[in-house]
Amino acid sequence: MAGKTGYRTRAQEELLAYLKATPGVHHTAAELKEHFEDEGAPIGTATIYRQLERFVDEGHIQKYFIGTGESACYAFVDPSAACSSHFHCKCEQCGSLIHLDCDELREIQKHLLEHHGFLWNSGKTVFYGLCDQCRKG
Repeated sequence: MAGKTGYRTRAQEELLAYLKATPGVHHTAAELKEHFEDEGAPIGTATIYRQLERFVDEGHIQKYFIGTGESACYAFVDPSAACSSHFHCKCEQCGSLIHLDCDELREIQKHLLEHHGFLWNSGKTVFYGLCDQCRKG
């Protein structure tokens, strides 16, 4: 992981442990604050934001901006599957974020670079629509 970890406080340890225990789940700072309050171990809002940014800098978690005007989301980064190497789809009904590996989209990405000189950042690209469950529901 990038950056140095150094000394960790109880809040840092609990926050990182919770993020690791919920892989693939994208949390807002407000959701994290509510979770720890519900668990009887509250962490201050400023501390949560400060530690989330630290974890992003260290490479432990990924920060997403999924929609205009929405809060940033944070998720644990599995060291074996970096989010910058795949695409994301967000369900407009249930809010789930799907990690998508797709050769066809990689071809479009390659085309944009080779023919238009545009380097597409797949880790920050989000496609909006309905997930399979919501479409069928």
